[in-house]
Parts: sequence; structure tokens; C-alpha cells
Amino acid sequence: KLNIKVPNDKRAQAIYERGKRFFYAKRGQLNFSCADCHIGNAGMRVRGHLLSPALGQVTHWPAWRKKWAKKTFAKKNKRGPLDGYGTLQRRYTGCNKQVRAKPMKAQHAAYNALEYFHTYMSNGIEVNAPGLRQ
Repeated sequence: KLNIKVPNDKRAQAIYERGKRFFYAKRGQLNFSCADCHIGNAGMRVRGHLLSPALGQVTHWPAWRKKWAKKTFAKKNKRGPLDGYGTLQRRYTGCNKQVRAKPMKAQHAAYNALEYFHTYMSNGIEVNAPGLRQ
């Protein structure tokens, strides 16, 4: 089970709050926040894909995605043992692109803060990684 704690430390609390602000902040040309899709519209479909609820999302990452396997295959013209696998931060990049916001590179401070907040949100839920996503 996830057991993420926000210690009584100003730096940790600041990172948690930064992640929370990122999660609820509107961004991009479409003016969406993470919460708009994964809280307000969880269970709905967008372009044929189910919007999953934010609660528990982190428990199945890293994940294998069909879309990523095709991309890896096309670029390298071969398949390796991790073909199609990606991290939660790779998915954050994809979400930012989909709302037409400028994506950040993996391990950017904003993505790290978002992942900290997002993981804390799922405390008590069993980890079931790796996941399988369409």
C-alpha cells in the first residue's frame, strides 16, 4: 500500500503545495487542469478513451502503453524488453500536450511536485504496477 507522508518540514510542505497548485491550475490553450479531467470528468470518455479518476492512478505506473510501443518500434525498428513502457511523468507530458500546454522535461521540479502530491492523494491504495494502458 502507498504510504506517502508530508513531513513537518517547510521544504517538503512547499513541494506538496506546489504539486497541489499544479494539479488544480488551468493551463494550455484548452484551459484544463488535471482536476478537470481526473476529478470532474472521471469516468467520461474523450476521443474514445476513458478518463480515469486521479485517486489510485499512480499505483499502476510504470505502465505499458500500446501507443508508446508503436512509437518506440518505429524509431528504433526493433523491440527491446522495455518497449512501450513509460513513467508517470511521461504521461504528464502527454497530458500537457493534449491540453495544448507546453510540456516539461521529465524530472522537472513541477512534475516532481505534481507526482509527490498525486502519490500522496492515493495513500492506502495497493500498488499494482506495472500497469497496462491503451
